[in-house]
Amino acid sequence: MNVLIEELKTILDCEIEIKNKSKSKRVEQHTFLEVPGGGTFVIHRKLTDLEQSLVKSWIEKSTHAAMPYESNLLLSPEGYKNESIPLKFPINLWRVMVKENSEVVQEILRSTFGTDRIVTISPQENVVFVTKSPMSPHDLLGMLESEALTSSKIVIGNTITHASELYAGYKELLELASLAQLLKQNEQVITYDAFLFPLLIHRLKHVGEPSKSNEEGLITNLMRHHVKSVGDQELEHTALIFFRNNLNITETAGALFIHRNTLIYRLGKLESITGYDIRKFGDAINYYLSYLVETIK
Repeated sequence: MNVLIEELKTILDCEIEIKNKSKSKRVEQHTFLEVPGGGTFVIHRKLTDLEQSLVKSWIEKSTHAAMPYESNLLLSPEGYKNESIPLKFPINLWRVMVKENSEVVQEILRSTFGTDRIVTISPQENVVFVTKSPMSPHDLLGMLESEALTSSKIVIGNTITHASELYAGYKELLELASLAQLLKQNEQVITYDAFLFPLLIHRLKHVGEPSKSNEEGLITNLMRHHVKSVGDQELEHTALIFFRNNLNITETAGALFIHRNTLIYRLGKLESITGYDIRKFGDAINYYLSYLVETIK
């Protein structure tokens, strides 16, 4: 790695640092390149988009050459081809980021996930191949904080059904984390399902880029997981009037000529069918987008 940095310094004619944490202090005249398994490269110069792409590609190839075998499963597009131990599918990748690395963190992950594969990307990052989670991600966060005395963040990806999807699955975890930061979402648990709409918009705005080209897959998942037909015209009408009245219970009840308790009952019934509590702003957006996808043929 030191040789790589010296080579880049000579070519770019500037200082270069590697930070383990992606949340480094941002300086406008610097360029920050996050490389999976390689940390964040802080280049003391503003690079063009083309320069960034070339430098990042070179760094990734150099780090992959010296990469431990196991992490190649996630960090190399063809890393799965060298895998001799059979993997169980389907799985979900859980990217567990911790502030402090310790033996306790590893022990917690091993005892929690049993025989599920755990791949260490860096001292602060582990990726668990979860076949069937024995606990919720929030419970795992609590355990890490209480027993390992470290703050943590978990990113959970889409379901993976074949080893050839592992590289793209890990890239998607990074994309989800980046989107959460971009949207100023400070949740400690970030999931594919919760970010499906932002992810789709992000991909559509980058159509043609190889790393962000799976719009059809996202739309398929959107239709399968998020678009749920209510099958009740009264409930659908109630929801639309609720939106027209800016999510206001009193005004909506008045517009529908019903008691507010009746309205609250209908909204609860809608939530039981769709999973969306449209009294919450985020769920309201997701429901309305689902409604549009279902209605527009």
